[in-house]
Amino acid sequence: MEDEMKYYVFVKNNRRHFDPQYFSLGTTSIKWVFPVPEPNAIGTLDGHSNGIALIKFSGYGTEPECDVVAKNYGDKIYDLFYYRFSPIFSNDTIVYSQNRVAAIANLKTGETFYARYGLSIDDFMFGIRFLNPQENLFVIVKSIKVKDVSRWENYLQVVKLEDQKLVDTAWIMKIGVTDDISSDFPLYNTWLVHNKNLFVYDREWNKILCTDGKQSLSHPFSETYNANAGRIGKLKDFVIHPNLPFGVMIEERAAIGVRHGLIIVRWDTDDPDEQVSAYVNMFNPLAQLFGFENMSLAYQSFSPDGNWYIVGCIAPDDPKNPYFIALPVDGEHPDLLDRDDIVILGQVKNMTSLAWTSEPTAYVVSNGELLHKWDLDELPNARVFVMPGDDDEKEKSVFRRIGKLFGGKG
Repeated sequence: MEDEMKYYVFVKNNRRHFDPQYFSLGTTSIKWVFPVPEPNAIGTLDGHSNGIALIKFSGYGTEPECDVVAKNYGDKIYDLFYYRFSPIFSNDTIVYSQNRVAAIANLKTGETFYARYGLSIDDFMFGIRFLNPQENLFVIVKSIKVKDVSRWENYLQVVKLEDQKLVDTAWIMKIGVTDDISSDFPLYNTWLVHNKNLFVYDREWNKILCTDGKQSLSHPFSETYNANAGRIGKLKDFVIHPNLPFGVMIEERAAIGVRHGLIIVRWDTDDPDEQVSAYVNMFNPLAQLFGFENMSLAYQSFSPDGNWYIVGCIAPDDPKNPYFIALPVDGEHPDLLDRDDIVILGQVKNMTSLAWTSEPTAYVVSNGELLHKWDLDELPNARVFVMPGDDDEKEKSVFRRIGKLFGGKG
């Protein structure tokens, strides 16, 4: 058994730490990674082959394989472009935006093309999502430069794919103004697509809107949030669980040491006191642990199977060096996110992008040189070490919680 043990959890000062595996792909660029509809794999843009490559993982400690699945669909696929990659929505197709076009790639057949949209040389496409593949509907973010000033107005636009072109539909919404354009991986998202519905946070009215791209819809998530919006501060970001009836929001808040809080909004109850709950106290000790005088939250997401929630802890002026923490999701837990069983994944310096794998579930973060990969499905099988420094009572508490997580009674 000792020889077969590969994963370890280190408990120090009553905190669980789970280290990643590290991978280098040699000459293949790994600045950008993104989710793909393939098990145990992520995608990247490869400048050497001028195409899309799949990074396929295998057993512990085994170097991943890198296979080119689409190439030469443009003169230069990988360059200093402005990229935004989409979550998985189709079983075979991925989509991403690149400056003023969208790349649509079928990973099964290798068929790939640029869908043109007709933006001017000063404008940008800053994101695209599938909305309804059966109807060829997408949502894009278009940033339109304001004349004579360095400022861009941002709009969400529902578009239809016709003859490899993106054509406007009637649905459009202004979502803000940007003073500059950044190619960095986005910290926050105030809109998302969930089950063929588009959810958008309207900052001016402090409401979440829901639409199918044709008409406004009533959805329990947006309705629950809107009914309780007066109890919640301005939102920086929100995500919806893949299948359980709740969402998680990063909320702006005025506090010493921590600038953001987590808000849980759930719609499996009619009791307003249970529909909204806040995670506040858990972050001050983490800020001290990570050495932050002020700490913000960013890069939140759920795993594809819905078993994990991850968020990055950052210094407000240094978002590229986040510390990531993971919380188990438990539909039977009173809080849905089990804050007592936080797992500290650690820091990634000079982060450039991140992606989830499925079958098995793993979290992958790149810094342009190395991939950091946390095999979260293996956490229950990990050997636990309690590091020196914890007193006996803390050790007992830790073992109770770990035992409960791994199937014991606690």
